[in-house]
Amino acid sequence: MEDVIEEEMMALEAIFYDSYSKINDNSFRIRIDSDVEEDAPPAFFLEFQLPKGYPDEIPKFDLSNINNSKYPEAVKAAILEGLHEQAEEQKGESMCYNLVDWLKEKLPHFYRLKPVVTTQESDHSDSEHHQAVGGGKKGALGKDKMTKAQKRRHFDKYGAGAEKPRGWDWVPILSHLGQVPHIPSA
Repeated sequence: MEDVIEEEMMALEAIFYDSYSKINDNSFRIRIDSDVEEDAPPAFFLEFQLPKGYPDEIPKFDLSNINNSKYPEAVKAAILEGLHEQAEEQKGESMCYNLVDWLKEKLPHFYRLKPVVTTQESDHSDSEHHQAVGGGKKGALGKDKMTKAQKRRHFDKYGAGAEKPRGWDWVPILSHLGQVPHIPSA
């Protein structure tokens, strides 16, 4: 079975070359860019972990790459569900290329999916969150106000004069560096 995994990973590296990254002996990541030029969704990073019983067992998928933050959690869940359905249909055969090809085709559709949140749901969940955290009093506009002690603790923790912990602003920097530049086609 190890030979099957090794052969598939070598074939995928040859096919996807720049978009392929080997993580370890049975895990790899592929960057999926949509073929659609107009209003194209951002690149999507899909990580595969091939189990020992592959291809009789379906791979494990990881969508938690920081570059996938442009995709809402509901969209990631829909992508994951679709990948599992496709993998179940192809059990017993090498399926990674077919799964990537399927996702590449469906990515614009998934990207257009937006989670629907009504204002009542969001207001209700916010108030529950603040009550659970020990939220403050309601102001004139219905917004939560921080108590003096909460403001002091917040300033002590995140104040302008305090030294920030190492890496506190790395997420936006890494996200920015991970973006692929747009090169217009001639």
